[in-house]
Amino acid sequence: MSPESLPQQLRDARRRTRLLTRDLEGPQLFGPKLAIVNPVLWELGHVAWFQEYWCLRLRSDESLSESVLGGADALYDSAKVAHDTRWDLPLPDLSATLEFQDRVLDRVLARLEREPDNEWFLYFVQLALFHEDMHAEAFHYTRQTLGYADPLDRNDPGEGAVEGDVEVPGGEFLLGAARNSGFHFDNEKWAHRVELKPFHIARAPVTNSQFLEFVRDDGYRRRDLWSPEGWNWKDQARGPRYWIERDGEWRERRFDEEVPLDGDLPVMHVNWHEANAFCRYSGRRLPSEAEWR
Repeated sequence: MSPESLPQQLRDARRRTRLLTRDLEGPQLFGPKLAIVNPVLWELGHVAWFQEYWCLRLRSDESLSESVLGGADALYDSAKVAHDTRWDLPLPDLSATLEFQDRVLDRVLARLEREPDNEWFLYFVQLALFHEDMHAEAFHYTRQTLGYADPLDRNDPGEGAVEGDVEVPGGEFLLGAARNSGFHFDNEKWAHRVELKPFHIARAPVTNSQFLEFVRDDGYRRRDLWSPEGWNWKDQARGPRYWIERDGEWRERRFDEEVPLDGDLPVMHVNWHEANAFCRYSGRRLPSEAEWR
């Protein structure tokens, strides 16, 4: 990623953040207290806090300067602020939160202009950029979880299943990030050699239609298909989380709408236990991390 491209990418990430949250107001900025999502208002402030912390406040001796927002660390430091408390914090209102975002981004862009060759600083700019991109994904799944409208108002039809497998001959390759190879996350350190035996893998993801065969064949009721942990997790589930059966036909909730199940789309919102049970049903298995790479 070139330093010249970073200002535009930072602006694009912020535009995406605003696009995904711009229609939310009042109670929607908090939502119910759930373990799998954050309050939207808190998350908007956290994105700005993270960017400021790493790109503006952190000094080379690892000391910190003050935030432009008083008390920001006590509100937005996700390593120290317990998840369940985030709904009850004295958060700035939406207008003040967006102003905090703007002030931080403007200062980061100004520093980029002053220090285009500061590799230490550029690393953290990329970290903040990717962090905001990950929160864009989080805003999507928060909206799905809470039943808010699709922010992009899309309805892309699937293209159908792609049958057959690809044969991978196996061999040795480097898994992970090499030293001095540019930006990487800490969980990518360090590159090491991995030996893979030959294997086959499906050409495309499992579609809704394919998974529906498993559901209709009592896949969620057949204990032999599930690991003990998966069977205990499953409880009374009869299909993927957002699937709904009405008069023998399966539909799904997509954001705030209930729509016919598109059999050609890849199946979504299934966890490891469900995917593993489907593979047992199909006489297959899930790939390892190295095979997936």
